[in-house]
Order: sequence, then C-alpha cells, then structure tokens
Amino acid sequence: MSDTSQKSLMDKAMQCIHLARTIRDRHADPTKIPGEDAAKMKTLLGEAARLKEAASLEKSQDDMEKWASAPDQVPAALAADAAAAAAQVGKSGDNAQYAEATQRRQLELFAKAMRNGWKNEPWFAGLDVTEKANLIEDATGEVIVPHDIAGPIFKTLPRLGIFRSSGPTIRPTSSNKVDLRSLTQATAGWGKIEVLGAAPTDANVVPNTPVDVIEVHDLIAMSKIGVDELADTDANLIALIQDIVGQLCAQMEDDAFANGNGTSKPWGLAMRATQASPLITQGVTASTTGLIKPDELKSLMYRVGGRFRTNGAYFASGDAAESIALLKDSTSNYLWQPSVRAGEPDTLFGKRFYTLEGLPAMTATTTAVDPSVMFGDPAIGYLVADRQRITVQRLDERFAELGLVAFIFKLRVGGDVMRPAAFAKYLL
Repeated sequence: MSDTSQKSLMDKAMQCIHLARTIRDRHADPTKIPGEDAAKMKTLLGEAARLKEAASLEKSQDDMEKWASAPDQVPAALAADAAAAAAQVGKSGDNAQYAEATQRRQLELFAKAMRNGWKNEPWFAGLDVTEKANLIEDATGEVIVPHDIAGPIFKTLPRLGIFRSSGPTIRPTSSNKVDLRSLTQATAGWGKIEVLGAAPTDANVVPNTPVDVIEVHDLIAMSKIGVDELADTDANLIALIQDIVGQLCAQMEDDAFANGNGTSKPWGLAMRATQASPLITQGVTASTTGLIKPDELKSLMYRVGGRFRTNGAYFASGDAAESIALLKDSTSNYLWQPSVRAGEPDTLFGKRFYTLEGLPAMTATTTAVDPSVMFGDPAIGYLVADRQRITVQRLDERFAELGLVAFIFKLRVGGDVMRPAAFAKYLL
C-alpha cells in the first residue's frame, strides 16, 4: 500500500472527526445535545475509528512487504510476523506508542520548518519519503500544517466566526467543488417516483433555481512573526500560529458568508438576496427607509416556510443590530435579549440573533434596497465546503530588515446558499 493511500485514509478519518467536533461545538452544554446530533457524532466517530484501523493495517502490511523484499529475510517467518502485526492494529501497545512517536516527530519537523525553512536544508534531505510527504505539499511546495495544529483551528472557527456558530451545514471535502444535487434535487413520493426530462428540484426552492455546485476557494492570510517569537518553544510557537490563523480566517469567512460575490470567495447572503441568481426573493421592505420597525422585523420570520422557521435565526449588520438593540415594547422592555450564558447567542422574538458585520449597512438613500437584516435556517439553507487542510509558505527575505519572517497561510473553503427559500431579507 502506498504512503499516499495511507494518508488518504487518515485524511478521511480527520474529516469525520472535524465534522463531529463541529456538531459538538454547536451545544454549550454537552448534556443537552439532541439525540439526533448525538447519533450523528457517534456515527462519524465510529467511521473515523474504522478508517484509522484500516490505515494502520495497511501500514503494517506495507512494512511487512518491504521487509519481505529484503534478500536477508526468511520467507517462512513472514506469515507469522504479518499476522502478529495485524493483530496489534487498533490495540494499545507498540502500535499506539509508534503512532504517538510519529505524531511528536511530525510536530517537531513542522516547528523546524517554520523556524528555519526547509528548502536546501540538510536536515530535510535526511528525511525519509514518508516524513517528506507528511511535511510538504507536493503540488505547491508549501508546508502542511499537521492535524494536531490544524484540528484546533477548525475546532475554534465555530466559536470565533459568527456565521459558523449559527450552524450552517459543514461538508468536509477533498475536491475543488461540492455537488449539491444529492441534497437540493432529491425527490420523494407515494407509490412511484417518475423522473421526466430535467432532474427534479426541491419544492421548497421553487421558483428559484437551485445551486448545483459550490466552488472551493483559497482563503489566504499573511502574518509577520518576529525572529524572537520563532525561537520560542514549540508549544508557544504552535499556540501563536493557531491564534493567528483562527482569528484571521474567522473574520475573512464572516465577511464572505455575509456579502461575498463568489469571485475567489464564497457567496454571501446579501449577494444572493439582491444581485445574484438564485435570488432570495421573499422578504420585507421597510416602510420608512433606514428605520427598523418591530412589526416588520417580527413579520420577517413568517416570510419563510414553517420548516425553515423552527431553527431560524436573525442576522444583522452592525448598525442594524444597534437599532434593534434599542427597540422597546409598550412597557419599555427591550425586545432584544442578550445571552446570559457564555457561548450561546442573543435572542430576538425567541429566535437566535447574530451580528454579522459583513452585511450591508442600512441605506442612506430614499429607497430601501439593502438587506441589512436576514432571517433563515442556516443548517438547511447554507452549506460551507471545508477542505479541512491548511498549508503555509515561508517568506524569508521580504521583511528581514525588520527582524520579521512572513508566513502565508492557506485554508480552502467555499460556501453558498443552497436553498434560497430558507432565507428572507429585510430591505432597509
């Protein structure tokens, strides 16, 4: 079995683990995870364990085949050794110790590449083929951020990013595109299902045209790190990288999920609400431009179907959120209710409320045209396509006179509204 195939199995296992963590992070209290989400987590983690066992077994097989190909080996002993190695897969003991040692080695090599670079370095030339493949992306020559470092970044993105924390569908992918037709063009019926000509579409999307494919784009962030910080301990260097990448990527993602135009970035809610087909056509137009009224705001949730309303949430631009926070009922009580528990969103009319800064500010013109407030179910209506992999490129010369080394981090992500009928817009 090739090193590439083993790595592919582990990558698929990590995708399952990250997706399970995404589901877990939606719930601040682990004792209150709904049964459906708990079942999904159990299935994902079970599949991850199976893939891990398969990768370990393939490695044992590969090692035994390499050993058997050596001329000084005794073929009669091969079967017994291979069986013993296979029996250890998934159990504690030498296999677990080997995995732990390999993990530590990968982190050490990554830290060394960050500090000193790797091109034309003697230490890199001395690595074996597997260690080189785990460290460097063949296609681009960029350093691969190990799963132990990248994993916590993907884990914290739902907490740092506003839109991810609202619970959109997350689809781990190893491709540059995600085909949505399995979700948006499914059909059901009593007795017999007939497909006539064009593929069937989700009835809840009509009359809008459903999105068939989501493009995955490069999200690139550059950070300049001082040479003194690079010389710090491995643990501190890794923590610094996780904080930098997590914060930068969360902000960039939120802006794109809110108002991205689909050009080298995800499609945003606001773009699908006003300019780009498939349009979000349903919504409310302010009777007074730039002025939010409680009745209009509350009626917004009723512009979507009942199944989208149950788990729906409000999203508002910064200035719209401020206006909403000041709204009062007839007894001078504020309508907007701030969260009293860490990690839980604010609420409005009993629905989750998020301030999504990237949404357009309320218009200053005489015509209400900007979707500064949106309502909808992100879990059913929006899909985030995650490549679940981060690479980094080191720039030694550019800021050398300042005592800094620049690093360009690349995370691959896409996103789009997959069911326009799941959202409604409030034009202000």
